[in-house]
Amino acid sequence: MKEDIEQTLKESIARQKMLAVEEISLDSSLEELGVTSLDAISLVFDIEDQYGVEVPNEELKKLHTVRDIVEGVDQLLTARA
Repeated sequence: MKEDIEQTLKESIARQKMLAVEEISLDSSLEELGVTSLDAISLVFDIEDQYGVEVPNEELKKLHTVRDIVEGVDQLLTARA
């Protein structure tokens, strides 16, 4: 499941920031990818919508890398199961 979340997120970032998916790694920081806080909210909203989870607003401030988002969404899915 993590791989699916990772791929979905990378594709969303690539589309939004006009990057090649290959340029984005799990350890890429959102800042170095040019993802603003508004962009991050939009990305998380897309992921929430696709996977049927809700990332608490207080957790949004803790998301600094692609890995942070992937692991956070995976944890929410695991908790829901």
